[in-house]
Amino acid sequence: MKWMFGALLLGALLIGTSFLLTDGHDPSDGPQEARALTQEGTVLLHSYRFQDSIHPLRTALELDPDLPEAAIGLAMAYGGLGRREEFRNTLALADSLTAALPDKDRRMVAQLRLGLTRQSRFSSMLDSLMTRLPREQPDNIHVLRAQAELIKLDGTFEEKLAAWRRILDQDPNFAEAYNQLGYLELFHGDYAKAIEYMQKYAFLAPELANPHDSLGEVLMVQGEYEDAAREFRAAIAKQPDLYNAYINLAKTMLYRGMIKDGLKIMDQVHEMVEGTTLGLKIDLELFHTYFQLDMHQETGQMSQTLIANYPDSDRVAVIRAIRYGYMGRLPESRALMDSTLTHWRDQELYHLLPAYQRSIDNTEQSYNALIADITGNPATRVKRWEEALRSAELFAPVFQLWSTRINLARAYLDNNQPDKARAQIEPILAVNPRLVPALTVAVRTDLALRDPKGARMALEQLQWSIRQADEDYVGRRQAAQLEDQVLELEKHP
Repeated sequence: MKWMFGALLLGALLIGTSFLLTDGHDPSDGPQEARALTQEGTVLLHSYRFQDSIHPLRTALELDPDLPEAAIGLAMAYGGLGRREEFRNTLALADSLTAALPDKDRRMVAQLRLGLTRQSRFSSMLDSLMTRLPREQPDNIHVLRAQAELIKLDGTFEEKLAAWRRILDQDPNFAEAYNQLGYLELFHGDYAKAIEYMQKYAFLAPELANPHDSLGEVLMVQGEYEDAAREFRAAIAKQPDLYNAYINLAKTMLYRGMIKDGLKIMDQVHEMVEGTTLGLKIDLELFHTYFQLDMHQETGQMSQTLIANYPDSDRVAVIRAIRYGYMGRLPESRALMDSTLTHWRDQELYHLLPAYQRSIDNTEQSYNALIADITGNPATRVKRWEEALRSAELFAPVFQLWSTRINLARAYLDNNQPDKARAQIEPILAVNPRLVPALTVAVRTDLALRDPKGARMALEQLQWSIRQADEDYVGRRQAAQLEDQVLELEKHP
């Protein structure tokens, strides 16, 4: 389910990549203090310390109102914090200051940074800039970084690795490259390499919070929730306003069924981002997590909250369409989904970026599969989930296919194909043996295969995984029901 909605988040991600593109360029004019403050703010921005970067960048701009690098950095900081109006206003200023730069090389690098936001007047120049700058400034670290970010959107795994390694060839201590390489390995499914890169990132940037947050994400995927939580807390200790670390810490609790504790942290994050556009991101994260964990009541309540609070969001429109489906209002569901898909496919981004196109197409396939779960027979459900999985495999990280694989396994079970269900579940549990939805399907699969020993082992792993869960956690009810079925099979194998 997550990647069904991951498609909806990609547009924001495309903008978000530009926030990682800090210049670090030492302007050749302007007051010396303004240049120093711009460099200081750039370093902070580069480290995801958006709030901390605002003061030096804003002060630099006050000292030298014609300094575009300061305006660009300040716009990116506001964008990273979800302060939309300030982002737009400062971006417009950065556009104007950049256009007035007399130095051609400096102007083109600034135009490149702005063009990557897709909201700048220079976005239409991106192709020509990326054709010209790598030829004229092939070793410029900022040009190399832009190449890496663009390749990240639609390159192959090998091309993405090569792009970030080229940066390390120029600067072996460029810490962020190790972060990006770590995420590439995480998405590709090589968790040992991901951890190795994240540890190098932490070694090169020991004062930063983000390396701990990044390492925690890898550990969380592997089901090492306690170790992941320790890393997220370390990140928060170093940077108390790193809201993403709070979200991740809450998720380590939700995955263990510690719902009350997780929600307390999510409420705290809401207070942190009040008045910004980040509230929607947080609520979507919570919705996705509830859905993945089969918490149907909480999913329904969260969908109502999203619909009430964000009525104009395209992302929430999909949730509304699915909700209509579950309510039996299928014509309304289909009409809303079709209109949303048409809106996305009419956007320039859909035609410019194949990765974005694939993610939108997968949203449609996943919607079709969810509706089949409501209305279709088991064979139809299998067909739809197989289509959703094939389309997701074209672009989604390995671990973010798990929700689709679990839903496909359920369809296989209901279609009397337990062997195929097992083939979907075993690779998931090989990575994360504590993922509750996968474990419940594993028990059901062994029950269907009349394997009492396998069912008992899977059930005990499930019971161990929810040992810290709230008493009313849905996973406890599921485990109790499965216990009765396993006992019956053991009595009559």
